[in-house]
Formats: sequence, C-alpha cells, structure tokens
Amino acid sequence: MYRVICITLSQLLLTNTLNIMEKRKKTRYLTRAELRMMNILWTLQKATVHQLHDELPEPKPAYTTTLTVMQVLTRKEFVTYSRSGRMNVYEPLVSRDDYINVYSEEGFDSVFGNDAQSVITYFIKKYNLTKDDLIKIYDSMEE
Repeated sequence: MYRVICITLSQLLLTNTLNIMEKRKKTRYLTRAELRMMNILWTLQKATVHQLHDELPEPKPAYTTTLTVMQVLTRKEFVTYSRSGRMNVYEPLVSRDDYINVYSEEGFDSVFGNDAQSVITYFIKKYNLTKDDLIKIYDSMEE
C-alpha cells in the first residue's frame, strides 16, 4: 500500500511539473533583465526585492524596475513568493539546471540538428579549449 501511494504521489508530481513546464512554453524564455535577476535569485535561493536590488551591479536600475521584473517573473511562474511581515520573499520555482536544459535543448536542436558532437565542437572552437582543458572537464565529470 505504501509503495502504491509513493508511486501515485511521484506520478502526480511529475504530471504537475510537466503541466507547469507546458504552461510556461509560451513564456519559457527570459529577457536579459529577467535572467540577470534569476541568476541572483538562484544564488541566494530566497530574497526580497531589496536584497535582489542590492546584488545588482552598477549602474543599478531603479528599485521599481527590480520590483516590476520580479512581478513579471511571478506571472511567468518562474518564481513564487511568501509574505514576511510587509515584504515578499521570492524563491525560484524553476531551477537553473531545468532552465538551462530547456533553453539549450531547443536552441541546440534548432541550430545543430540534435547533433551533440557538433555542439561540443562548436564550444571547443569558440573558447579555444586545449586537450588539457578537455581532460580537466572530463575529469570533473567523473567526480
């Protein structure tokens, strides 16, 4: 019985995640400003608009711009928030890895025709990676 409940809960969570990702398909790409904010939030895990604004590099946009970006990210269902006193504390609903996977998969598929070797070759050439660099990368994957 316990196993059936666990399997059912797992299926519900998976279905819910897939539904959320499907719903986000229309808004899955983040603007440069949204991505900058998400990178800060992914690092902090939880933050208020004030904390996020403090982390932005100079020249900082207006505080209200930071607030607006967070409201848009909430509408797009990339973040959620909870109330702490009079402030909203934001946290990501989408992990950095999940976003990168969706974004890169679609981009690479359309540009490289789903050919992983072409993708890797492109980045090796773009960043002038040496054999030593590739060995270090390979070794870090083994860890």
